[in-house]
Amino acid sequence: RLALLELFEAEAGSSIGDAMRKAKNQLSGGTLTNSRKFALIGDPSMILALPRYSVQTTSINGKAAQNSTDTLRALQKVSIEGQIVDAQGTLLNDFNGIVYPTVFDKPFKAATLGQDPSSPKGYQFEVQKNVIFKGRASVRNGRFSFTFVVPKDINYAFGLGKISYYAADTVSMVDATGAYKNINIGGNSPGGLADAQGPVVDVYMNSLDFVFGGITNPDPILLVRLRDDNGINVVGNSIGHDLEGVLDDNTQNSLLLNDFFESELDDYTKGQVRYPIASLAEGLHKIRVKAWDIANNSNEGYTEFVVASSADI
Repeated sequence: RLALLELFEAEAGSSIGDAMRKAKNQLSGGTLTNSRKFALIGDPSMILALPRYSVQTTSINGKAAQNSTDTLRALQKVSIEGQIVDAQGTLLNDFNGIVYPTVFDKPFKAATLGQDPSSPKGYQFEVQKNVIFKGRASVRNGRFSFTFVVPKDINYAFGLGKISYYAADTVSMVDATGAYKNINIGGNSPGGLADAQGPVVDVYMNSLDFVFGGITNPDPILLVRLRDDNGINVVGNSIGHDLEGVLDDNTQNSLLLNDFFESELDDYTKGQVRYPIASLAEGLHKIRVKAWDIANNSNEGYTEFVVASSADI
């Protein structure tokens, strides 16, 4: 357990051998001698894949993040700016690549179910998994910005949400990570956007070259292209408003696609889903995908395909 703790607390550039050494040194002497009898199976010089740099949020809707007291409300358009910095907080103006921001709604209480005889029931813990926005934005000279519209299906109670970041420089192959946890979310925007039209949903299999009734292999990739003027709802906060697919009219085992949606680069109005489907029987299949926009207008996409033992036939 100490070795795992050392791994989680290791700095970028540390090896798994370093974590092992530090853990054993904490157990030296006295009655703890036998506790050091654990070994590393692997290369001790292997470096942990930890991001070297940090991602900071600098402004929210034009106001400095550290001084921002604004609350993000349902159907409100939001613009966020940030930067990539080193361990001393200095801007990395040679960092160019892509940042992947994920905005989470407030955490909620969940409880253990006690399904095993020896496990406790009703033990409460916090979960923060409802996604308000997940996208991609360009990083130029260490700075980035992205825009999105807060979905209607947020939790309307006021509280602190979170922005998680991962960024990668596509040239120098270095990366960065970070989070901003001081962002208020809740309520409804009085000047919210008016939207009465559902999203456009285009369904393909494996690639955009697919045509209706085309042939696939038994393990195809469901590819869905979506677009809407104000964005797609993938919050998962409201029953019946999920982004989901139904294969061969099997509504009892629908495909939940929320976590597989990703916005286009620098464009929150478009995005796509790539969802792997496995072990389909040979023959004709049909799939229907239903999507909702952030104002809870819905639309569907549909296609049919034929599974062959070899897609090259």
